[in-house]
Amino acid sequence: MIKQPIHHSNMMISMGGALTTLALLVHVAKFGVFGQQFKSVPTTVKTYENETVLLPCYHNAPYRYVRWSRDDMLLVDTRNPELPVPPRVQLWKNGSLEVSTVQMEDTGDYTCEITTEGGRAIQQHAIEVQYPPTIAMYPVGRVEVKVGQIVEVVCDATGVPQPYVTWNYKNANASASFENNRKLSILVESKDFAGPIECQATNGVGDPAVETLDLVVDFAPEVTVPVAVVHTKVGQSATLECFVTSRPTATIHWFHKGLPLPSEKRLIKHDTVVSTSQYHSVRRHALFIRNIKDADLGRYECKAENRIGLKGAHLELTGRPMPAAFKPSAGMSSSTTHHLIWQVESFSPIIEYKLRFRKIPSGDITPTRRYPDLAWSELIIPSDGSAGPLHSIGYTLQGLQAASVYEVVVLARNRYGTGDASNILRFATGGEVELPEITETTSQLGADGDYADEDGGQEDPNITDNVIPRDFYDYEQQFTSESRTDGERGGSGARSPTGTVCMGVVSWVVVLICSSRVFRE
Repeated sequence: MIKQPIHHSNMMISMGGALTTLALLVHVAKFGVFGQQFKSVPTTVKTYENETVLLPCYHNAPYRYVRWSRDDMLLVDTRNPELPVPPRVQLWKNGSLEVSTVQMEDTGDYTCEITTEGGRAIQQHAIEVQYPPTIAMYPVGRVEVKVGQIVEVVCDATGVPQPYVTWNYKNANASASFENNRKLSILVESKDFAGPIECQATNGVGDPAVETLDLVVDFAPEVTVPVAVVHTKVGQSATLECFVTSRPTATIHWFHKGLPLPSEKRLIKHDTVVSTSQYHSVRRHALFIRNIKDADLGRYECKAENRIGLKGAHLELTGRPMPAAFKPSAGMSSSTTHHLIWQVESFSPIIEYKLRFRKIPSGDITPTRRYPDLAWSELIIPSDGSAGPLHSIGYTLQGLQAASVYEVVVLARNRYGTGDASNILRFATGGEVELPEITETTSQLGADGDYADEDGGQEDPNITDNVIPRDFYDYEQQFTSESRTDGERGGSGARSPTGTVCMGVVSWVVVLICSSRVFRE
């Protein structure tokens, strides 16, 4: 206990008994330095801007003098009436201090010091002015970067209490990766990284603060062609087109056989805007060629250029036939024969067809690995001489092995060359053979006359291994060229220069014995 209060100019405290430091602090808070008891208690006032706060300083004994200070700044001192009182601060007669229309700068520790007949006493209070969050973002508004660069965004949030920061990137919450992080770093890997970056700060006071930065990505043009091979013939017109996605907008150049396209009235260039946004644009660029000549055929390139880079895509203008397509066949099949019908579009008359076929080894209907050395047999089948442009022909493979699975592919040739191979058709001859459930074939023949096998024998994931059994076909459907039936066209022979004996029927009328040869391109 305090034995004797003394004057503040010669302050001494004597203690009797074993008082702990904690007990002394509690004693001082309640009774003041000199043991004089306060009616008020120390208070921390949490308030909002523009509110009015009253800090009490009630004492049991009348005070002679009182003075208030905030932190180290003197506010009011009754011993010095000449001291100007700060704006919005008022001293009450009972010693309490009123702060009106509080602002952020009013936050701090307030000390009330009173002097009575018995000595001096001190009590402390605090004001915490809470205010909504504000954000200072850098960079601001909009930023342009190139693919491969790193974007750093700083979001400096202030407020009382301290705000919590969340990020939204391209309208999706990104806080899981950047939780309460005031700095966001993004490696721009592609044009798809363009979009709004939003920083949001919340602290429970007022509305959240939000700032948005638009990330714009400059990138080299991306060129795509909807049709890479355009089929035509001399005297007709054709259109080559490419689509260019870019930022900034790209300039387009057309090349033919590696040389810039000359200026001719027959060659008309046309550009249209497909879509545009604040991040990039997509444009369609078309080259229209009238009255095509032999010299116009060949390889073209659509090349796009902007300040970021240069990209191009190739197209081909050709008179060759389009890839043939197998059609459902009607009848004329048995355990050792199979009738095929295919259709091909060619603007010039077809000269001949190459029909390639091979037997799939037993137990290898849907193999996980291909046999690149499995040989194809080839038949040369003359055309029926139809004018087209749609040509259909039928052919019956004979001498096949019963209860077996075969693959067949066909190519058409006209005066401009041989077209691309058809999809591979897989069929089964009559008898006991295990077939998968899928009954439609989309397998593609590679350039070497076999399946693509560039990964050490692993099957191309884009190839679908299917089998078409004989009963898959619609026996009521017939396919003809120029509305003529195969019977009306008559028979035409199939020729194969060397090799083993096979039999075939063209247009299911004339039966021929032909030879086949092992084919490898």
